[in-house]
Amino acid sequence: MKPKLMAHPSQARTITSPEEQERLAAQGWVIAQAKTANRVRNADAANKRIERAAMRAAGYRQLQLWLSPEAAAVVDAVKQKGESYAQLLTRLARLSQSS
Repeated sequence: MKPKLMAHPSQARTITSPEEQERLAAQGWVIAQAKTANRVRNADAANKRIERAAMRAAGYRQLQLWLSPEAAAVVDAVKQKGESYAQLLTRLARLSQSS
């Protein structure tokens, strides 16, 4: 008999023995189904890691920040139509250097 991944609400194990599979099934364990979405998500994650590594190697820097609602309103007020936040930050930095 083919080994099956058996799951209980508190734990999961791979069970190879048919007798053990039957015993656990009688106790209410269920056979876990492999999720294909995890494989896709992992492939996407791997592609994102490669992309981030390439961007870092090219000298790019990733920034993440949280703005208060008030600060976000100020930023949105000076942001030009169609301008990305990276372009806005660059424009404002250049303006502050020239003054």
